Amino acid sequence: MQTALNKEVRKIQLTGKTTYIVSLPKKWVEDLGLSSGSLVTLIKQPSNALLLLPDVITKLKTEEVTLLANPNKSGESLKRMIISAYLAGYNIIHIRNKNEMISSKQKDAIREVVKRNLVGTEIIASTSNFITIQTLASIPELPVKSVIRRMFLLASSMHRDAMNALRELNYELADSIINSDDEIDKFSLYIMRNLILAAHNEKVLRDIGLLKASDILGYRVVVKSIERIADHATSIAEKIKDFKIMPNVVIMNKLDDMSLFALSMFEDSIEALLRMNYELADSVAEKSNTISEMEKNIISMIDNTNLNYYKLILEDIRRVAEYASDISEVAINHTIEDMLLR
Repeated sequence: MQTALNKEVRKIQLTGKTTYIVSLPKKWVEDLGLSSGSLVTLIKQPSNALLLLPDVITKLKTEEVTLLANPNKSGESLKRMIISAYLAGYNIIHIRNKNEMISSKQKDAIREVVKRNLVGTEIIASTSNFITIQTLASIPELPVKSVIRRMFLLASSMHRDAMNALRELNYELADSIINSDDEIDKFSLYIMRNLILAAHNEKVLRDIGLLKASDILGYRVVVKSIERIADHATSIAEKIKDFKIMPNVVIMNKLDDMSLFALSMFEDSIEALLRMNYELADSVAEKSNTISEMEKNIISMIDNTNLNYYKLILEDIRRVAEYASDISEVAINHTIEDMLLR
């Protein structure tokens, strides 16, 4: 037996004909509050390492936090505090004012952030100076990859609707796209919360569908990229009100072609990530230069009178392709081991 700081090397022994056993250091067992009969979880990692987790640490604790809603604290400031506590993994968030009532504006802000930004949360108690928010959604119900696909579908739909609204100058449709952005932000915060929890808890990592801790950083990039793509759909919708006459048909057709190309890159990047397909991810990266050439070609066709309006929309479309390329790079990084010669 070799011993070093936080390291033990021990022999595997055969007991009976079908079972192998290995002993655990007594001090480690006692430090973790374990004893004879305690349960542990064994996990075979993709790297062929064996991970042993005491059952007592694979269960999430119900964390509580209390935030002070001072009378001079604005509603937006209070929202930021609540979102930060949510992202930090607290399941129960108390908001209180020690000496005075929580103002009506502060209460409106609390209700709004729960409704618009936080998945699976509800206000479970409310008095004049005390409000409690509880997170009710359990992590396995919404694995990261499932939420990413939902975010992708919503962001893609927003972009298509934005282009249709531009072609028809449909202001009502444009407004509905702007309102849809809240759903993307809500899912984004939910995934970020779970990724932060997964960074500190191996069971959460597995429950949300990730294989190793190093995946967390990549998925944060993916979530932010999808969120930005939705923001650019919203940006197109907001610019529609600047158009006083219908867009030129020839230019609009070119915009649609560029938009469909960017969306195809977006779809392929997500599929490459979710299906761990290196070749598909690499094909998305190869297309990244094409979008810039399409943009230049369209700009050359636009007269100076309307150039500024169209250039801003072209930038929104190009950014979709650029964020798709970022997602494809994450997929490449997650699948590169499959391409290495052994």
